[in-house]
Order: sequence, then C-alpha cells, then structure tokens
Amino acid sequence: MGKTVVANTPVMKQFLEIKSKYKDALVLFRMGDFYETFLEDAIITSKILGIVLTKRANGKAADVDLAGFPYHALDTYLSKLVKAGHRVAICEQVEDPKLAKGIVKRDVIEVVTPGTLTSDQTLNNKSNRYIGSIHSQKDHAGFAFLDSSTGEFHLGECKITQLKNSILKFFPQEIILANGVVYSTSDWYLEFQPFITHIDEWIYDHDTAYRELIGHFGVKSLKGFGCDELSSGICAAGALMNHIKSNLGSSLDHVSKLSPVIQDGFMGLDGFTIKNLEVFQSLSSQGTHGTLVDCIDSTHTAGGGRLLRRWLFHPLTDLRKLNSRLNMVEAFTEHLRVLKSIQNSLSHTSDIQRVLGKINQGKASPRDVVALSA
Repeated sequence: MGKTVVANTPVMKQFLEIKSKYKDALVLFRMGDFYETFLEDAIITSKILGIVLTKRANGKAADVDLAGFPYHALDTYLSKLVKAGHRVAICEQVEDPKLAKGIVKRDVIEVVTPGTLTSDQTLNNKSNRYIGSIHSQKDHAGFAFLDSSTGEFHLGECKITQLKNSILKFFPQEIILANGVVYSTSDWYLEFQPFITHIDEWIYDHDTAYRELIGHFGVKSLKGFGCDELSSGICAAGALMNHIKSNLGSSLDHVSKLSPVIQDGFMGLDGFTIKNLEVFQSLSSQGTHGTLVDCIDSTHTAGGGRLLRRWLFHPLTDLRKLNSRLNMVEAFTEHLRVLKSIQNSLSHTSDIQRVLGKINQGKASPRDVVALSA
C-alpha cells in the first residue's frame, strides 16, 4: 500500500492485519451481505468492475477509500478481477455475528488466481482450465498440470527444447516457478503469456515434493501411478500441490489420481501444426466455427468434450490402440438403437467431475447436488 494508514477503527485494524499477510492480492472483506475492498484495493476494484468508489464514513477513518458489491454477485465479479491479472484473497466471517463478542472474526479462506478460478461463468464446459508448474534441471524439465475443477492431475518430463510443445497440450492459465527463475525470454512464455507465480525454491526439493504426493494419495510410493522415476516431474507436481493447499488454501481431496504424460504411442504436434490445421481455432475468425473440433464434436457431455480435445492434442500412433478405438466406434454405428439410447441417457447427466470438485471445495449449490441424482 502506498501511504501509511492508521487503523482508527476495529474493522480497519482487522483489515490491515489481514492485508499485511496478502500484500500481493486484492482482499475481498466480507461485511454482512457485502464484500468490501479498502484503500488501493478499492481503487483498483472500482476501475475494473465499474462500481462506485466511496469513502468510509466512520469516525476518524472517513478518508478511507471503499468499494463493494453484494455477496451473491461474487462469481461474476471475481472472474473479472482475476481475468484482469490479479490474485484475489476471499476473507470471510468465520463466526456467527450474533454470537460474536466485539468485532466478528474474519479470515482468508481461499486465494483465487487465473489457474484456480472455477466459477461457472469462467469455465468452458468442454475445456479444461489448468494451473501448471515447471522445474528445470540442466537440459531437461519436469512439468505438472492440474485442473482443480475436475481433479485431473498430470506430470511428465521433456527436453528443454520440447517444453513449449508439452505446455501447448495443456494451455495453462497460470504457471508457478521457483523464486529466481528467469522466464521472460523463454519461448514458452513468449508464446502463451501465462500468469506467473513465484514460490519458495525449497518447495521444489525432491524429497519434500515426494512426501507431499504420497501423503496426499495415501500410498508408500508413486510406482502404482507409473511415475516413480520421473524425478523432475515429481518436483514440479509436489510443489504445485503444496502451493495450492498451503498458499491458496484450496482443498484437493477430489484429486485421486496422478497421470504420467506418456510420449510413446502418440504423435507429436507443435503449435505451428495445430494452428495451421485449424484444429481448435480458425485462422480467419479466431473463433471455433469451421475448425476440426467444431466439425466432429458431437459429444453429449462436458466430460466427453474434454476427452475429445485431449485426444486431438495427443493423436494415437499405436496401431493396436487405434484399432481398438475404431472397433468401439464401429460397434455403435452398427447398433444405432443402442447408440441413441446411450446418447439420450448421457445428455441428461451433469458434469460429475466438476460437481464433485465443487462439493469438495464447499462451493456446490443445491442444484449441483440434485443434478448428481438425475
């Protein structure tokens, strides 16, 4: 904060104590039915959201800038703040105001960043939203990508020269790096321009990362996931999980599987090829109309749409797996009644992965829960 502010009221004292712990974030401070922002946070918030900037009229604190919005509009405004390039700390009342003695206790329950934004207004039903982590060692790099809305967690390794193509297949909104890592001239950063977050270097320590992963999954080793030998990838994955749990305060109990990124048996596609083949984006309109995915996506569920995109990013070259996939397609085309019946059933199902993610994070609405029984 630019100027020194004297806490003349209990509320301002409480806010400044919390803000001192989250200096790099906009603090949304819950007060009754509103989320309020103060001081420089209020000035920034009012500009981004187009809401009125006022002064707090409360004794000696009358010169404090203030901007707020109703709590039920959080999803709408939160996505706008994060898309503008800001971390947002959500500070809630953690006790019943009726039972509070003095000022209501408040605490930050979650820090939201571009890679962990899970509001319905932001997510594309048929696309993943990943946060990534990179750990470089000499001529190779380990990477990990997590979609906190679905619980999908991937890790892998590649040569430094292939890192851009590896990142392309996940297109993360945010990437975390160890403090001191220079990224501004990296080809992957120049290509994708993700939101960058730096964390303490010790979090990338292999033993620390390994303990984080086996502790989360409740196993003695990572051999069962097929990634025990991916040491750099483990460093990246463990650091990412530690960061989301500890620094952002998010629950990851719904993450139940760690998937290694396998290169063998898949065709390598670089950004130039995907762009010029117009697989996901049209060269003329920059939209999806007329693209390959637009033409062939007849999926009836959000999960199916995400799976199709994953297959297009990783085309098979293994003849046995290709024939197995084709046999399944042929079986459905030869039994159209079965196909229609399954399509009809699937079209009424909810996005189970994301609903379970919401339930785990305490963000599910009654409609989400009811949808699971449909």
